Amino acid sequence: MYILSCEREDKGGGIYRCTADGRGSLQVLERFPCDRPMYGIRAGGRLHILLRAPFRNSENSGYFSCKEDFTDATACKDTLGKVACHLCAAGNDIYIVNYLSGNIVKNCERAVAHCGYGPNVSRQEAPHTHCVVPSPDGAYILCTDLGTDSLYVYDRELGLVCRAKVPDGFGIRHILFSADGTRIYAVNELVPSVSMFAWEKDGARYIDTVRLTEREGATGAAIRLSEDEKYLFVSVRGENRIYVCDAQSGKVLRSADCGGDGPRDFNFFEDGHLVCCNEKNDLVTVFPFEDGHMRGKSGAFSLPAPLCVF
Repeated sequence: MYILSCEREDKGGGIYRCTADGRGSLQVLERFPCDRPMYGIRAGGRLHILLRAPFRNSENSGYFSCKEDFTDATACKDTLGKVACHLCAAGNDIYIVNYLSGNIVKNCERAVAHCGYGPNVSRQEAPHTHCVVPSPDGAYILCTDLGTDSLYVYDRELGLVCRAKVPDGFGIRHILFSADGTRIYAVNELVPSVSMFAWEKDGARYIDTVRLTEREGATGAAIRLSEDEKYLFVSVRGENRIYVCDAQSGKVLRSADCGGDGPRDFNFFEDGHLVCCNEKNDLVTVFPFEDGHMRGKSGAFSLPAPLCVF
């Protein structure tokens, strides 16, 4: 697995390649030093990585790729915006969203900026693009905008196809598709909740939203779907818990302590473990899970500002 440490390179920041034994104990195999990596994916035998602000004379973010063994790293390209926070691969194309610039970018060459704002004055004063994923058939690109409470659907050339919304002020953050491609699940950040959409021939259709918690100051972060697609797992910062929801209804079934502070991201691995990146207290935690249940913490290790695990 790969864990991104969003810290300065000289303070331990970079990409960590890790392994886990059957008991959930993590071991670092290798580190690729780089400055404040924000998000990464594996695609086409390569790692695709976003850096927060790698350029000397610009606040814009950067993108580069390398092989899975960290060799053959490309030069860093400007993402055409500030605070790039998510990317996806669709065929040979790379799509990126820049949170502060509120835009979506194709191949670091073409950018489309959103406009508008939401009712949360401190967080929705402008567009804030946050997640970008391809449709199951690769024909469309979907983009969330926390600032406008909207899910945008584009064609591959970034022509707008349609737009769907979550409730005002909820702040849609990340999305994922069901395996059969008929449903989209979203986690909302500003009001921690799960929204569901139907994916149809003419785009995304909003279905419903289920709140996770009423706790003031809590924010939704990451969302994952269990392999059997019975359960949605959602991390909530502020409460520092991972919620388990029924994937059909969105209803909350249970929640568990994430074992750290600020669960920015988490992921499942084939050995039956859940690995959680707790950004605020520099801690990666590991839990065994089975049939929608997280068991007691089986491991933890320190890493500066862990943001992303894949």
